[in-house]
Amino acid sequence: MSAAARASGRAARPGDVLALALTQHSGDEAHVRMLLDQRTLADRVPDAAEHLAVFGDGVLVEVRVGERLALPGVWVERSVLDLRPTGEREPLREEDLRLPAAVVGGTGQTSLAWGETRWPLPLDATVAIPSSCRPGPHSLPDLRRLALHAAGRRAEIALTLWQDPGFDVPWRDVRLVPHASWWFEIAQIPPGTRYADAAARQGVEAARLLVAARD
Repeated sequence: MSAAARASGRAARPGDVLALALTQHSGDEAHVRMLLDQRTLADRVPDAAEHLAVFGDGVLVEVRVGERLALPGVWVERSVLDLRPTGEREPLREEDLRLPAAVVGGTGQTSLAWGETRWPLPLDATVAIPSSCRPGPHSLPDLRRLALHAAGRRAEIALTLWQDPGFDVPWRDVRLVPHASWWFEIAQIPPGTRYADAAARQGVEAARLLVAARD
């Protein structure tokens, strides 16, 4: 159990909102809502957890900066559970589960992993897959930088590298990488497709993930 959880008397659970300080200025923070915990998922929906294991042993969260949904769904390392709880709780709905999509595999066996679903990508060796499009959980410092960047505050990120317009920001989510979003077209996923609809096309019930979010 994290230090924050010990202070509140219970572990953070899906729906809980945590505070992520963006800078050293008091009150300058983002709100991180916990959506899924891989370990809880492994206990309650093991086959779903197996499919999502490619994204690492982490926690799925969404991040709001002010009224704006800055990050619609990102996998983060478990250190996120050490953040201070705000005391708010927003029960999850199926439409809240906006799962990241990333490229897995190599030449000849490349696919787009979108949540539990897999979509073949006919890519050859001439196509380089940037690390920003590969799956994996973000560290807490990177989550902070991503939130600042998504909020249009890139100049406030302490690392000069992140301020370079040409820097390939490590979203680890094809949905958020402008130059890679066309991979959805290659995977023959129609524009505007919701994850629940994409999952249904492959016989996956997206709503079953909510089982792991219930008390």
